[in-house]
Amino acid sequence: MTGSNSGFQITGGTFNGPMAAGAGAHAVQNIGAGHGGADADRTAELLALVRELVRRHAGELGDTRPVLRDADEVETELRQEEPDREYLSDSLGRMARRVASVAAIAEAVAALTNLIL
Repeated sequence: MTGSNSGFQITGGTFNGPMAAGAGAHAVQNIGAGHGGADADRTAELLALVRELVRRHAGELGDTRPVLRDADEVETELRQEEPDREYLSDSLGRMARRVASVAAIAEAVAALTNLIL
């Protein structure tokens, strides 16, 4: 392998987050959806996309009610003045497990999770 990674190494397990290496490199992670603006709009778009994809792929998923219920719970929690991040994490984790067999939905849930958490 050529070049230098400036000593940046990740081994074993799973890593999910911003990474940067090298001269002048930087990584940014925005935590949490705001109470308005672009984040709230994007969150609403992603929730709508998840619901649409779940309906479209119902035959592959089987009973879609649990996933749609989780989406409703996430939406409701996000309306709170101070959303419970642990509750959101649990709900999004369940959603991710329930849709893992359908890549398009799994990607939408992952994008939603990255935006919210």
